[in-house]
Amino acid sequence: MDKLITVFILLVFNFGFSQNEKEIRKSLNKLSKEYLTEMYINKKYDSISKIWDKGMLIEIQSYYVKSNEGSFLDLVLVNKIKTDLDKYFKNLTKFHLDKILDIQIEKIDNMVIGNVFFEYQETIKSKTENIKTMLTFISPDNGNNWSVQDWKIKDIVDKVNRELY
Repeated sequence: MDKLITVFILLVFNFGFSQNEKEIRKSLNKLSKEYLTEMYINKKYDSISKIWDKGMLIEIQSYYVKSNEGSFLDLVLVNKIKTDLDKYFKNLTKFHLDKILDIQIEKIDNMVIGNVFFEYQETIKSKTENIKTMLTFISPDNGNNWSVQDWKIKDIVDKVNRELY
């Protein structure tokens, strides 16, 4: 009888987690599409930058230092990134999200990390590329609030620094 109760409890727990995971996947799918639309189609990085993860900003800050661009902090760092993004956006003629390829979720205590893999098409001037990449969403409160790590931004900053845009 004890084994039966234990198995039942494990089934209920796994079902509950599965339902929660389904909800998180659905949220991340929607959040990814909204983020990519606001960031790369509507080019509204002023509002969307508010959900950038601090770890991503630290990595970009380190990149600027290593590439002799300068040492930028806080608002000055965000403004430098925006200046670089402006150069990219001036050359971006089309951005289209083709599809979400996969969503992988990892839970550590109450922290949820969701990697959203997607494919998009980007046209810079007249050159079109199909690209696969990912966004990482981080929630310290079990999926209630999210920050995003968008590593495409670091790629943009690097290409602007090398004068490719």
